[in-house]
Amino acid sequence: MKSRTLLRLIVGASLTGFIAAGCAPTIRVHGYVPSDAEIEPIRPGVDTQQTVAEALGNPTASGLLEDSTWYYVESVVRNYTYNAPEVIDRTVLAIEFNSAGTVTGMVRYGIEDGRIINLTTRTTETGGRKLSALEQIFGNLLTLDAEQFQN
Repeated sequence: MKSRTLLRLIVGASLTGFIAAGCAPTIRVHGYVPSDAEIEPIRPGVDTQQTVAEALGNPTASGLLEDSTWYYVESVVRNYTYNAPEVIDRTVLAIEFNSAGTVTGMVRYGIEDGRIINLTTRTTETGGRKLSALEQIFGNLLTLDAEQFQN
């Protein structure tokens, strides 16, 4: 009798542990932002895009029309098993350049400085009308031709 109770207790504790582990969040870090020590040697008016790329590597993104600003972006995302991922921290380092490619300034932004901007949604909208499942089924049935079934 005692061994059966002990077995139930062990099984119950194990299941509780597995359930609790399944509910624990997964934390992922995306991107890269150089530390203060890494950007300290960069001097506005002295360094260029080439020296910045050598010191820090290529940026995550740059200006659209011209490389007037480079952005280094790091996001920390928390994901629970069945919930949508949530950005819990984002740091952006913006390095601004003049038309000659010389550094004019550096600004570091945190998540507290503004709203979260989804940098990539990984979805592409398709054109056309979206059909429901019933519209697709009946639409395909009505396109059948009797000649297809003749031998």
